[in-house]
Amino acid sequence: MTDARTRRIANARRIAVAWRYDVPLVLGLTVLWALLWGSWTPLTLLCGIVVALLVTQALPLPAVPLSSRFSPLHFVWFLVVWSGLVVAASFRVAWVAFRPRGVRRSSIVLVQMHTTSEMTFTLATLAVSLVPGSYVADVDLRRRRLLLHVLDTERREQVEHAKREALGIETMVIRALGSKQDLSELSEPLPEVTR
Repeated sequence: MTDARTRRIANARRIAVAWRYDVPLVLGLTVLWALLWGSWTPLTLLCGIVVALLVTQALPLPAVPLSSRFSPLHFVWFLVVWSGLVVAASFRVAWVAFRPRGVRRSSIVLVQMHTTSEMTFTLATLAVSLVPGSYVADVDLRRRRLLLHVLDTERREQVEHAKREALGIETMVIRALGSKQDLSELSEPLPEVTR
């Protein structure tokens, strides 16, 4: 009786994990397949499901601990502010490209991040790298650092602004999606930057 109950519990956990991780992954891959083919016909969707199932079963991804915390209000705020940063930076980069004097100086900026969570760090890094005018040149998760290449930084204030912007994006990601540990790390002072 105990073995049957243990098997039922194990099966229930496996099904719960599948619904939480595998089903959204298969759905996302199916949508990606349809977008790549540019067609939403039943045959395209069926082929997308088959390919997604093959990929997820033949090439399983390691389990990534996800935060169960999600703040819709902070997520909407992140989307609004981040979209504004992307639009403003796009105009700034366009101006730099077309102005007569061009780019005189760019900088490599070391940004000390708060979070130690791999998923939150990755999401924050992606959000920072998608803002035009800078890109992530190097990542050091162990020491919580990003190395950004920032376009058009003739003054020290522009370098500090790029650093504050990256930290602001990380803060918004943590408040929207971060775990309780991420939030506690956000309130702690940043570690000293040593080479």
